[in-house]
Amino acid sequence: MTIPHLFCFGLGYSGQALARTLLAMGWRVSGTWRSVGKAASLGEQGINAFIFDGEQAFDDAASRMAGVTHILSSIPPDTLDPVLGNRRADIETAACNLQWLGYLSTIGVYGDCKGAWIDETTPVAPLSIGGRQRVDAENQWIEFGGRIGVPTRLFRLPGIYGPGGRSQIDALRTGRARRIVKDAQVFNRIHVDDLVAVLVASMTRPNTGAGRIYNVCDHEPAPAHDVVTFAAQLLGIEPPQIVMFKDAKLSPFAAHFYGECKRVRNQRITHELGVTLQYPTYREGLRAIAEMRL
Repeated sequence: MTIPHLFCFGLGYSGQALARTLLAMGWRVSGTWRSVGKAASLGEQGINAFIFDGEQAFDDAASRMAGVTHILSSIPPDTLDPVLGNRRADIETAACNLQWLGYLSTIGVYGDCKGAWIDETTPVAPLSIGGRQRVDAENQWIEFGGRIGVPTRLFRLPGIYGPGGRSQIDALRTGRARRIVKDAQVFNRIHVDDLVAVLVASMTRPNTGAGRIYNVCDHEPAPAHDVVTFAAQLLGIEPPQIVMFKDAKLSPFAAHFYGECKRVRNQRITHELGVTLQYPTYREGLRAIAEMRL
């Protein structure tokens, strides 16, 4: 029997979490990283890692991708999608074995929905250049998958949190947490372990159809300051003082997240992929992280 083989373009926080899970399931995992030192570290974990900066090719790319059955890209676009813009021919070479293509996108493609509930049928209306580039990249992946006859899945993600310095628990412990309040503002989020569960479910139980979109978020959009307050309660410390958004002096990059508000439904990941979230709200997720660090 052929051993399934994932090639992940962009072995960042989420890609590495997925790789660890698949390796434990007996998969082969290969992928790309930006620096030599990190690639060597990934190799020690059993991942065949190659250097790819989004432009310069890694050596002998076509042969390294031979036998790959699943491809996931988590690299954000610039003017073009860096993977399809530079490695399209290598993927086509591997197409005879490919069963699944996945692309990690963002709920930012929906733009500002004024706090309304939305789902995957909601039209995209990105406000930022980055959001528009994401829509272009999504379309490129769907078109490419359809042309080579491989099912393609788009995963629209909110903020990802989890252990390893990626939560408000860590932000409080390092003094980085802020309790910023903007009236009626909520954010969506997903624990990295639940994101991995969604990806594994899609990869191991691919449904029919050339392209499919999944919103990957938990069940409770919530104000960011509520999350900080709850994390402080778990740690038994006083939360930071409240700062109103207008007084927060955020960088333009940080402030733009407060310019969009939406509540994202996630029924497709439960109904179609059969995923039951381990961390259905931020409370369960933060509690697990706090207990890990005790």
